[in-house]
Amino acid sequence: MLTCPSVLYVTPHALLLLLLCARAADITVSNQTGIKVSSKLSGVWKDATAGSTVRAIKVSIIDEALEEDGIFNIKGTFEQDYGIVHDNLSEKQPAYFLVRLDERSEWLFLCFVPDVAPIRQKMIYAATRASLTKDLGDSHFKDSIYGTNLADFTWDGYKKHRASLAAPKPLTDRERQLAEIAANEKIMIENMKGASLRKSHAPGMNFPLTDRAVAALKKLAAAKPAPKPVVVASALPKKFSSPASTPLPASPVIGSEEPKKDATNKSVDDDEWDDGEEKDKEEKEEKEEKEEEEKEEKEEKEEEKEEPAPVEEPVVEEEPEVLVKVERTVNFVKLAIDVENEKIDLVTESKITANQVNKNIDGDAPRFTFFAYEHTHSGTEHDTLVFMYTCPSKSKIRERMLYSSCRAGVLQAAKDEAGLNVDKKLETTDVEDLTEDYLLEELHPKSHAVNSPYSNSGAGAGRGFSKPARPGARRVM
Repeated sequence: MLTCPSVLYVTPHALLLLLLCARAADITVSNQTGIKVSSKLSGVWKDATAGSTVRAIKVSIIDEALEEDGIFNIKGTFEQDYGIVHDNLSEKQPAYFLVRLDERSEWLFLCFVPDVAPIRQKMIYAATRASLTKDLGDSHFKDSIYGTNLADFTWDGYKKHRASLAAPKPLTDRERQLAEIAANEKIMIENMKGASLRKSHAPGMNFPLTDRAVAALKKLAAAKPAPKPVVVASALPKKFSSPASTPLPASPVIGSEEPKKDATNKSVDDDEWDDGEEKDKEEKEEKEEKEEEEKEEKEEKEEEKEEPAPVEEPVVEEEPEVLVKVERTVNFVKLAIDVENEKIDLVTESKITANQVNKNIDGDAPRFTFFAYEHTHSGTEHDTLVFMYTCPSKSKIRERMLYSSCRAGVLQAAKDEAGLNVDKKLETTDVEDLTEDYLLEELHPKSHAVNSPYSNSGAGAGRGFSKPARPGARRVM
């Protein structure tokens, strides 16, 4: 039996694919093709970036090199000059365009590779695109566009490109659901802070204080100085206007002059007056003037005797500010968390002594307590505001975590809303530790000197070893 040898049949499409692959073997990525920027293009690009009037540069691959294929100067704005690109592109020939934006140092990179271009050219231009921007400097190009249709390089095409960049990224249904969940969680966290409180006091959970709690905390404020007006008698005499001090009208005698007679009206008898009569007349006038002056002096002396004695007028003078001691009606405020309403509410307010503090704090649940401790130590009066955070060991774990996360927020809210500055912060798991002796020990610690030959004079010198606290005992914050 004769057998025919098997013949390999290749379709025309498969043959074309083999030819393309064989030709593409010679064309790899840009850094392997050897296509680089020519020296001419480098010089043109250098001048263009140095501040020339060049708007656009067309670049083509000629003789296995990137060459300048056209230079276009600035004629108007970027929008007006953008038509240069569309007018200088061919439907079948790939090309690059470097377009300057209105900002002198920013450029737009355009790569046009039409679908109807030869496959070899499409592959070469696509592979050389990265090499061109790298050799010219990637930092110069603010944006880039790659298109296969001439309509992509019109002004409308550029606006569509910018709109696509600003549009939200496409999301799958799952990604969209996760984004909605994250947005809802953010809204829930804002609502948990309360309608009247939109700021974060401190890290952790921040429940707002109720109006009752704020009013009770304000009663713990210390007394403030107030001025006291005091009436003091002053020795300043009151001024009276005396009749003697008022100017008197001009006397008809004093300062008046005898009217002179006209020389033309003189009679013959005037010439016969002798000097003796004129002298007697002058002496008489002087005597009358002297008597008038003595009379006026006598009247002034009599008026001074009749003038009443000066009356002392009281003057109000202010003494230095005096501290008015205001008796507190409340020195103990206990707060708790209202879990249902998510607020810090008032439990009780009262006035107690330091020995009664531990008896007024719950021993089975956490609490926030403010105590205004007025006491005298070493002859000095002190007014200390103490904050106590009690968290008993037998309380629920959920309560411990909740109160611990709200502690810093309560302190900040007391400062912002009630104006309180805490002097001492204490924390304990056993309320029985909060005695008066313990408070005094924490507020006024004693220095225990140790007479040892090995003691130093530096920081912590003369201090002996102290007994460690038992687990879960009180501690100072």
